[in-house]
Amino acid sequence: MKKSEDNETGRFVIDSLDREIIGLLENNCCLSYEELSKKINRNLWTIRDRVVLLKRRGIIRGCRADIDFPKIGSSCRAVISFNVPEDKIDSILNFSRGEKRIKRTIVTTGQRRFSMEIIGDDCSEIREYARKSLPRFGIYDVDFEVVLDEILPQA
Repeated sequence: MKKSEDNETGRFVIDSLDREIIGLLENNCCLSYEELSKKINRNLWTIRDRVVLLKRRGIIRGCRADIDFPKIGSSCRAVISFNVPEDKIDSILNFSRGEKRIKRTIVTTGQRRFSMEIIGDDCSEIREYARKSLPRFGIYDVDFEVVLDEILPQA
């Protein structure tokens, strides 16, 4: 049995070093192994091996840039929440994965189970995009909200 596995279930166990690495990468996924090792005060190869293992286990799934969309001309960001008939769920999720202006699709419990974060040059453009693109999926109980600000954890 490996040290990183639970002795009863054989499942991967996250320890404090893994959590420290995850926390740092969550705030800045561009940190090199060397930068991580200096911040955590651990050997570079230990850090590298842990990051590789976290990626192999699917715990670290990727790295994304934090874009300031207004600086590139997309001055409106909106969240459209809605429900969709059961037979259209796969279709709308596949659609959202392929659309560049849809930045995030979230499936939750509650009154409106689906939410899409969409960017556009202005809010009327997003509303028009949604009005033309989403009805074919039979969406209902729709709520359109403009994002005013996003407060992120301190790095």
